[in-house]
Amino acid sequence: MRTNHDMTAFVLVPGLFTGGEIWTEVTAGLRQAGAEVHPATLTGLGGGAAPPGAGTDLETHIADVVRLIDSATAPEVVLVGHDYGIHPALGAAQQRVRRVARIIYLDTGLPQDGDTPLALVPDHPTHELLRERPDAPVPPPAPGEWQRWGDPTGLSAADLDRLSALAAPSPAVPSPSRCG
Repeated sequence: MRTNHDMTAFVLVPGLFTGGEIWTEVTAGLRQAGAEVHPATLTGLGGGAAPPGAGTDLETHIADVVRLIDSATAPEVVLVGHDYGIHPALGAAQQRVRRVARIIYLDTGLPQDGDTPLALVPDHPTHELLRERPDAPVPPPAPGEWQRWGDPTGLSAADLDRLSALAAPSPAVPSPSRCG
């Protein structure tokens, strides 16, 4: 019989527009396999998260992930960063080096030291929105527009409908905060 001390904990960090509820199926599979799982809902990004305050930024999201790492009972933590979620995952890993065994990049670019989250946003209209109104919330993609943010290959129409139903506007997180 396995105990928590034998297991790995997974901290699943979503991208913009969604909270931890986006990981429901992944969470179920990992738990069934005996893993400890902590799906993150970052401040201001939906699903019961605290609403974004005036200072919500990358450091806020790093602190959200650090709290989940600290709450894990397993000795090893694997961070999974999807899309924007790789930025708070990497920042949290720097603060908890001894706890993080691996970092998994999921449908995201490879940020370099000093990159802002905005540098990896693939959607050019969003770049313009953030330049013109840096404090304005970023609206989620409309149904059928998720490919502007990442690769939806392998997602069914029902998956994309669920994604759209769970999506919420994001605070303008791609701020002067830097990765790495």
